[in-house]
Amino acid sequence: MSLSRIVGSTVGAILVLGGVVLGYVWTACRAYVPPDKCLVLTRKTGEPLPAGLKIAEPGQKGIQRQALGPGRYFFNPWVWDWELRDLVEIPAGDPQTWREVYAAGDPDYQVPTIEGAWPKVGIVISLAGKPWDQEAEVVDEGYQGIQRHVLTPGTYRLNPRAYQVELVDAVVVPLGCCGVVTSQLGDMPGVEIVTETLIGPDGEPVEGERKQVQKLAEVGQRGVLQDILQPGIYYLNPKVHKVTTVQIGYNEISQLKTQNIRDNIRFPSNDGFTIEIEVTVVWGRHPEHAPEMIARFGDVTKIKQIIFSQIRSICRNIGSEYDSTDFIRGEKREEYQRAVTETLQRIASKRDIEILIALIQNYEVHGGTAGADEEMDLKKTIQRGYIAKEEELTRHKQRETAMVKAELETAKVRIEIAREQVVAETRKKVAEIMAEGQKQAAEIDAQRDLEVARIERQIAQLDAEMTRVLGKAKAQVEELANQAEADGKRLMIGAFGSGRAYNLYTFAEQFEPESIRLIFAGPGTFWTDLQRMQDVASLELLKSAAPPK
Repeated sequence: MSLSRIVGSTVGAILVLGGVVLGYVWTACRAYVPPDKCLVLTRKTGEPLPAGLKIAEPGQKGIQRQALGPGRYFFNPWVWDWELRDLVEIPAGDPQTWREVYAAGDPDYQVPTIEGAWPKVGIVISLAGKPWDQEAEVVDEGYQGIQRHVLTPGTYRLNPRAYQVELVDAVVVPLGCCGVVTSQLGDMPGVEIVTETLIGPDGEPVEGERKQVQKLAEVGQRGVLQDILQPGIYYLNPKVHKVTTVQIGYNEISQLKTQNIRDNIRFPSNDGFTIEIEVTVVWGRHPEHAPEMIARFGDVTKIKQIIFSQIRSICRNIGSEYDSTDFIRGEKREEYQRAVTETLQRIASKRDIEILIALIQNYEVHGGTAGADEEMDLKKTIQRGYIAKEEELTRHKQRETAMVKAELETAKVRIEIAREQVVAETRKKVAEIMAEGQKQAAEIDAQRDLEVARIERQIAQLDAEMTRVLGKAKAQVEELANQAEADGKRLMIGAFGSGRAYNLYTFAEQFEPESIRLIFAGPGTFWTDLQRMQDVASLELLKSAAPPK
């Protein structure tokens, strides 16, 4: 085989081998990650994991902590395994689908639930890091277990083999409510001595039982925190902070007459008659007192029972100092109502309960030491003596009632205006939060596109470098082949001694004797066969000049 064929075969083999290597790298070693995925790596070689660890750090054998983002990567399949996994998405919800729903019962003592597309938070459970050796359910950063910080709405590139994410509802405090936060981690804040206030025989408050109550917690302590949450959306870890939604504002409770006499408010008057009344109390809960209520009572609905028990004692103790006629005459009834309201306000203020008014209504006088006829005569006498005055007072009260109703309507309008302002502020806050989230998402997308462009530029540079190297190698191969062929011909010419001898050798080597034709010509045909005779002469000359083999 000639040298040129050997060189050509070698160059072809090199090119084929290079193509095979590139094909293997592009198919077996390449990993492409689309924009909505992440790449999880598992190292087959390296240092073994220490005892208690589940996720490997760089250089260790096992599942790697870091997940790779979108792009194109090349790995040695003898060292690495890889798989594509979905990104972690935390939904932001849709406030336009929310609506308040009340359960069956008294809506004045219920906190509405909200239905619709609810915002979520992600509780992160880490499998990476050191084992947690304490009793707390929530661990510090760098340890295995439930992490303190949560994921807010958005898209995250987390390694699902190293981190588990549990979706839970975010905390939404509705309008007209506040959120009382109870921290479940930290040291206890200690206790304080609280003296219960009771009603004495004369209707005045007296000190009762002394008991220990847990103090409100500061930031970092365990217990009910002093600061409350205003209406809005909060992304809190329910393993760290528990939120109790408390309805705020004014409500009314009434103790009306029932068939069961024991449940009614009855007491003896100063002159021996039995007085039976109905009471309506307008009371309220201020947001700044909500933490104390939760800490002391645990359930805000228990305040209703406390008010009922106090109003019974106050009405009986104060009412026993009045005569039966006092409950029939208007000025004494007002005095009695005012005394009951002021006493209940003093008692309730000790427990952070605000009393607006205690309305006494439907007075009834029963029995006494006199007979039934005398009892009726007493009522008739008093009624006849004061009927004209009572009618005037009634008309006056009606005018006052109309004024109070007008003021009430004005107050309702103001409340509606304030409610609309709160709704507008809440919508504004929600819009700002959504805009901020969209801004952060856009920044993350821009950063991702920048990283992808940077990686693609690096890949283009590598492809250009590969093309340049292969072109240079091909040119060098062609140059070496031509040089080898020229050197071979130079050696052949030197071996024959001259270029003419080498040319004759080449001609003789490629000459085929089968193509020789002998021409016989007689006299008179010399000129016609002159060209064929030149060919024969040339052949004889070559034979005489060819060196022996």
